Amino acid sequence: MKNTIKNHLTTAVAALALGCLSPNVFAGTITIIGNGAGSGPIFVTDGLGNIDLGTRLRIGTFTDVSSLNAVISAFQAGTSDYNTALTSLNSNFVDLGTNVANYGNTSQSSSLVTVSSSQFQFQNTVALTINGVTGNWNVFNGSIQNVNYTSGIGTGKNLYAWVAFNNQIGIVRNADGTGTADWKTPTSDLSGVTMNLSSLSSTEVLLGNYVNYATGSDLISLQAAVPEPSSAALVVLGSSLILATRQRKQFRKL
Repeated sequence: MKNTIKNHLTTAVAALALGCLSPNVFAGTITIIGNGAGSGPIFVTDGLGNIDLGTRLRIGTFTDVSSLNAVISAFQAGTSDYNTALTSLNSNFVDLGTNVANYGNTSQSSSLVTVSSSQFQFQNTVALTINGVTGNWNVFNGSIQNVNYTSGIGTGKNLYAWVAFNNQIGIVRNADGTGTADWKTPTSDLSGVTMNLSSLSSTEVLLGNYVNYATGSDLISLQAAVPEPSSAALVVLGSSLILATRQRKQFRKL
């Protein structure tokens, strides 16, 4: 009887140990660097101005890449407005740093804004030299800790950083296949991930524009929504079409 109980306890302990070491659970820390370090790029508006402190930076993964690509194409073409694009992006995205144990908690420090434990944000201002001119720029840096990659996030998934601000959107990822700097969730260990904007190339800016300067830090500018034509513009366009049609008819009569 004692041997049976002992065997059961040994089996239970072994199963618990295997469960703790299961390859299906990877908890780690994601370090996010977007403060111009190493002359790396920073996010700015489409007019190359500062994004407000306190603006949220979204970190995580899109669950449907085909849907993401469709949203980007529609936004660039002007067939989708800002609010429609934002709704689609939100519904397709899994955030890291949501103040939920499985998704991790953000860790940032700032004397300029109140930082959140659930949302990553632009939280600091630094002096950077951009294209030979030194100025103060709003940036972000910090980490997301205790991330469980199996809870709706998965392993080996591309990670994205994106921001929506003042009818403008920018989306980036780093997955060029080189492996050394790719932003991917771990697949076989407890290692962390570093999402450093300095590792990006222009082709990895999915929405927005990469501005590459010869000196100093570079910029990643958000892309503004294509403005819808105003009523006045439509009236002018309609009048122009009518006038062109009349002129064409008169030319035919001649």
